[in-house]
Amino acid sequence: MLKSFIQKLFVLVVLTTSLVSPAFAAVDYQVENQPQVIETVVQFEQKGILKQKDNGYLYVEVSKDFIAEALPLIDAQGKIVPPRHYTSKKGIGAHISVMYENEQILNEIWEIKELGQEFTFTVMELRTVKLNKDNKVKKLWLLAVAAPELEKLRESYGLSSRLKDHDFHITIGTQVPGKPQVKVDAIVLEESEELEEAA
Repeated sequence: MLKSFIQKLFVLVVLTTSLVSPAFAAVDYQVENQPQVIETVVQFEQKGILKQKDNGYLYVEVSKDFIAEALPLIDAQGKIVPPRHYTSKKGIGAHISVMYENEQILNEIWEIKELGQEFTFTVMELRTVKLNKDNKVKKLWLLAVAAPELEKLRESYGLSSRLKDHDFHITIGTQVPGKPQVKVDAIVLEESEELEEAA
């Protein structure tokens, strides 16, 4: 009887601790109320092609308009610079992350048979996420998307339905201190620090 009580107490302590742990925080992002951005991006084709980098990183390539047209519309202090993967000649452009290479290695996923196929998604909202890594803070702007087809793809390879348990998204840029950019031809392509994916 005492053993049963101790087991129940242990379970209760574990559950209580896990519920207040930052890793279990219900919301780790801020929804941004900027309807002009959403009104613009919902007009773009909500689909892309599944591609893979040489290192195994799996992503859906989407229209560059999701960054080029949305970025200048964001009303925020400081400036927002586009992601390096968008501005670099060797970058992968606007995209949705689907599967990290370490997930594939850990789960022995050596071949993705769906490469080149089209996947659809639906833009849900504009969000910001603050990342703190190595004593550096970044504020990312991203478009959260609903992508049931991508969830099923991940599950078909034995993975969780979502990458790091976050919604799929398109990273638009990083907000940094400074004077706002003068916008030329819809967007000023400026090199920024390599972005850490928010999810």
